[in-house]
Amino acid sequence: MAVERKSGERDQVPYRPQPGELVADAERRCLGVAKGELAGAWSLRSLTGGVEWVVDAAHIRRPSHAERLIAGITLVNARSRGEIL
Repeated sequence: MAVERKSGERDQVPYRPQPGELVADAERRCLGVAKGELAGAWSLRSLTGGVEWVVDAAHIRRPSHAERLIAGITLVNARSRGEIL
């Protein structure tokens, strides 16, 4: 039996980032670096370091182009202030 789908509808494959990849946390509405996954939850770290936090895998997504630009500017500014190498 074939399943009919609406136009443009496709299967949603969960996003699985690689460790070290920039991701967007939709729950907290911020960006982070993926550190690792355990039991369906991802550990993320701020771009400039700091405390890691855990987010459910359902709440992470690829960052938009604008978010990637924001991340780049954040890193450049932190380097200029001597906060990161």
